[in-house]
Amino acid sequence: MTGTESNPFLAAFRRLAITQGLLPGALQSGRQFDFVVVTAAAIVAFTPGRDYSEREVNAILEDWLAGPGAMLATDHVELRRLLIDCRLLARDGYGRRYGRTGAPEDWREAMDALGSVDLVAEAALARKRDGEARAHRKAQWEKRPRPEPAGP
Repeated sequence: MTGTESNPFLAAFRRLAITQGLLPGALQSGRQFDFVVVTAAAIVAFTPGRDYSEREVNAILEDWLAGPGAMLATDHVELRRLLIDCRLLARDGYGRRYGRTGAPEDWREAMDALGSVDLVAEAALARKRDGEARAHRKAQWEKRPRPEPAGP
């Protein structure tokens, strides 16, 4: 993992990728930067200028939530609504066609920073390294000297 210093959005994504159970509403109301990173990471799964059916959008979001977006405790429907509410994803008046928008200013830098990154690989690597670090800490803890039990 390189380039983290020059890409705070990627650094935040890696940090968030190893967490579990993040609620989008809690991120939105409390940690705005993290909220922008997570939603930007979700929207870059969509190709700009392409129209998607609702079924395609749902499939992309389900895959994203099962992979790089596994840190979120939500489903694809709530995430789709959230992306629409944030004006990152637009739908036609009938709810049949969806497309990525030009994005509000708050998201543009994050989308640019994350758009060229393989977020599937980054999330997997962050989770692997976190698992290795946890295993190492556990092994160190298990090797620690233990005091002898006191006699009768």
